Amino acid sequence: MDILTLNEYLNRIVYGLPMKLVFLLVGAYLVVFRIRWFSAPLRMMRVSFSETLGAIRERTYGFGGQITPFQATMVALSATVGTGHLLGMLAAVLVGGPGAVFWMWLGYFFGTGSKFAEATLAVHYRRRYADGSVAGGPMYYLSRGLPRFRFLGALFALFAAVAAFGIGNLAQAGAVGGALAPLGLPPALVGLGLALLVGVVLGGGIARVARFAQVVVPLKLLFFLAAFLPLLVLYAGRIPGALALVFQAAFTPEAALGGAAGYSLLAALNAGLGRGIFANEAGLGSAAIAHAQAQVDHPVRQGFWGVTEMFVSFLVTSLTALTFLASGLWQRGGSASEAASALFSAHPLGGLILALTVAVFALGTMVSWGFYGEEAAAYLFGEGIRWPYRLAFAVLAFVGPLGGLEAFLAVSDTLNGLMAIPNLIGLVLLGGVVARLVQGFFRGEPWIPPRD
Repeated sequence: MDILTLNEYLNRIVYGLPMKLVFLLVGAYLVVFRIRWFSAPLRMMRVSFSETLGAIRERTYGFGGQITPFQATMVALSATVGTGHLLGMLAAVLVGGPGAVFWMWLGYFFGTGSKFAEATLAVHYRRRYADGSVAGGPMYYLSRGLPRFRFLGALFALFAAVAAFGIGNLAQAGAVGGALAPLGLPPALVGLGLALLVGVVLGGGIARVARFAQVVVPLKLLFFLAAFLPLLVLYAGRIPGALALVFQAAFTPEAALGGAAGYSLLAALNAGLGRGIFANEAGLGSAAIAHAQAQVDHPVRQGFWGVTEMFVSFLVTSLTALTFLASGLWQRGGSASEAASALFSAHPLGGLILALTVAVFALGTMVSWGFYGEEAAAYLFGEGIRWPYRLAFAVLAFVGPLGGLEAFLAVSDTLNGLMAIPNLIGLVLLGGVVARLVQGFFRGEPWIPPRD
């Protein structure tokens, strides 16, 4: 069996429906039994808001870290809100029909448990240094929280460091190049610009990455609103019908869609859960690397920021899906790119706004994933690997718009999915730690971090 055949086999496993159900079950376990959203949902919502958007300007603490909780969330959002929220969401509806949106929402809901736990554990188990800097993420909470299973931390770091080159770099740079090609920009010029930008931002460490994220995330949301608000206004009268169709088709898609060929409950479940899991990266553990950098006096505070990150991601995917359903274009079939072109043919700015939105979404993802990969590599090989990793990342950013390296992209996509396996094991085994931290936070107990 050659490497590509083996990779294809592994890819079907890590992105298959059984694995998606594992994501869902782990999230449900954390939501119901460890974080206990349902025990006092109104209280949890109130505290979540007061600890996040209600305290953006108020809270930074001298407990390690170089960036604020808000900045850490911007870094995570910069990576999370990417092209999967746009083209990936259209593809999910094309494959699974309107019912896929319901299952996506379910994936998001239980994914809040995974994302909350990841951010909380990332702060609790991060390693602090004398200069105030920190290092954290799944590789640290797996190795420090589960010393008998330290190899899980190394596995996660290996998968993340390599996957960042492909799915977090080459694929995103290729998306930028493809989006800007119709505007007449040569791929080599786009690649050069990406390489310089990525190299300069990553070269400034987490502080510069955070400043970049604070600019690019609002820019992403601005472009998204400019792209979808005119379409939402155009199809406003059809939105209620689209919402009704989502719930009708979630369990009986054949009946709801009049026996439309190709839409089954299995297809809706598979496509919807895929978007509800992989679009927001809950369970993958990648965003925890960013959340670990926050200046907080209690890990649970950053856990609530993780929930806020999920909410923003949820809004983007949901508005994309509802706009597409309301347009009626999902019934034509075809590819996601064809559907996007048809959808934006009704936009005042046409394909231009779509191209710019895709480019900005992909660019932000590249920079944050560059930081994720660098942190994972530093965990494995020490601080000396940082600049070689940054230079290699910049070189691949140049190559991305030119195309090629498809085999490496395929392997990196599989490694991206494999990251979830050690992380999900850790979330289950460390669920008791999350529960104790949550209980201590609500009782007003001070946080005592583990010894370095």
